[in-house]
Amino acid sequence: MLYSFDAVQARLEDYVYVPDKNFKLTHTGFPSMEAGLAQKSRQYWADKSIPNEVKLEGLNFDLSAFDGENTTTREMMALSVALEELGVVDRDVGSIIGGMNCDFNSAGNQINFGKKIDAFAYLAIALDDIKKYIDEGHGFAKPVLVSMNTVLTVMLALKERAEQAKASSLIDTHA
Repeated sequence: MLYSFDAVQARLEDYVYVPDKNFKLTHTGFPSMEAGLAQKSRQYWADKSIPNEVKLEGLNFDLSAFDGENTTTREMMALSVALEELGVVDRDVGSIIGGMNCDFNSAGNQINFGKKIDAFAYLAIALDDIKKYIDEGHGFAKPVLVSMNTVLTVMLALKERAEQAKASSLIDTHA
């Protein structure tokens, strides 16, 4: 998470919250300060009292062409880097967004860089798999579920922003 730590910290400095143990990340290997910031970030994204517009504040690029149901792995990677640089998401959440449906060869090189994906379908399958692991008693999956739910929330906020951008770019032919 070091990559986006300062940006996330600056973005959330005014966010006041009561730490919820359900968002606590365990066994991450992060120093306690970074793990606490990751928890704060996830709680921020889960906080329904904050509008998505506020959560995406500072995201000043055109999303009118973005379609999470019909995008490419390349576009998702670029989006994740932009979100991390702005502090909208931390490195862990950004890695999930940028790594959706990526395939690699034996040398570790990505082989499907331009492959079309449906990010929401991918997330639905991933969330179902994680829930199965939790039901089977695998404790490692609980923090992954929190991160994946955060990714879904971010993606839904981006979809909302993209739909607003598309609607505002339509020309009124009746005027």
